[in-house]
Amino acid sequence: MGERVSHIACCVDGSEAAKLALDYAVRLRDQLGADQLDIIHIVPPAVYFGVYYPPEPTTPPDTPDWLIALGEHTPHCNVVMIDSFSNFPPAAAIRWADEKHVDLIVAASHQGAFRRMAVGSFAGYLAYHASCPVLLIPPEMHPDAR
Repeated sequence: MGERVSHIACCVDGSEAAKLALDYAVRLRDQLGADQLDIIHIVPPAVYFGVYYPPEPTTPPDTPDWLIALGEHTPHCNVVMIDSFSNFPPAAAIRWADEKHVDLIVAASHQGAFRRMAVGSFAGYLAYHASCPVLLIPPEMHPDAR
């Protein structure tokens, strides 16, 4: 691991756990002297139960206010919304990270056991499928959880 980390991406979803992950990503950026920090939000695809509807071209959704606020309160970063359209959201994040040559992905690991069983784990998928290192921040690391 002698290579320099110059591009960090932090996946966020508006939760408190994701804000904690972003705090860690900012600290890492500053400690490692990384050139770029991107705050990534994956827009999930529309889900239709029982009937397949081919995806229709859509205009990108408006950036949510919470995501704009994160960007405004995080100096020297880029806010990126990725519309996963008809794709599996964590796969869309990995594809984007590969295209942008991300050196490190930071994400929160905060879903309960039932949700992980029912729909899978975004963070777990990143950990097992990303082509760069992934740092997962558990909710227990939040100062209020201690």
